[in-house]
Amino acid sequence: MVSLTKINARDFGEALRSAREKAGVTLEAISGRTKISVALLVALESGDFGRLPNQVFAKMFLRQYLDLIQAAPDNWLHAFDVAWRKFAESSQSFVVGPVVPVRRRRAGPWIVSLGLVAAAVAGVFLVQRRQHVSGGPALVRAPETRTPSGSTAGRSATPAAPTPAAAAEPTPQPGALLIRTGDTSCWVEVHVSGERPSSRLLASSATWEVPAGGKEVDLVLGDAGAVSIEYLGEIRSPVGRPGEVAHIHLQASPTPSVRP
Repeated sequence: MVSLTKINARDFGEALRSAREKAGVTLEAISGRTKISVALLVALESGDFGRLPNQVFAKMFLRQYLDLIQAAPDNWLHAFDVAWRKFAESSQSFVVGPVVPVRRRRAGPWIVSLGLVAAAVAGVFLVQRRQHVSGGPALVRAPETRTPSGSTAGRSATPAAPTPAAAAEPTPQPGALLIRTGDTSCWVEVHVSGERPSSRLLASSATWEVPAGGKEVDLVLGDAGAVSIEYLGEIRSPVGRPGEVAHIHLQASPTPSVRP
């Protein structure tokens, strides 16, 4: 490996790929064992840290990667921290352009406008105060109607407008997988049997509804203590211990037998 004091994201990725090839391990083999997508492993080896979820989860992925290629983790993890810090510093840089002179505006029109606004606000406040002193605005009453006997029907105030009902939460689709986070966010990867895996950084207090259709599902959770899952009537809350990377396999729903 190159010097730890000079290593950057690209140098780190190249050294990591070289160590994997020397160990004779393919990316597909690592992905199959860890359930980390090949795209994320390629981003790690190419030094494209911008495609990784964040430093914490990327470091979790790196630990599993190093374990499979049988590499000592201490030096690699320290080098990763150095490379990530340089990546973060470079991603915050920006180009400083020439200073554009600001034209000064005359204060006269603005002072007049502010005066008109202040007068309007004062007028509204005065009207509201008079209504409050006099007992509030009068009720609008319906006109009198006479009954066949000649008596006058009672008067009633104009009814208030109905309050709109709150929108109901959408009902989950049959066979859907529900992944919910608590107070912290969590990196989640979902692999439904027969479909391409998908992953995302699930924000705190969020729900991800995956249309799994009752099939077998493999999950990778960056923080098992921050997630609860619901699938085919089974609820796990939380899935595991806080800070633990969890690999979960969910069985498919049984196919109902057809009687002749």
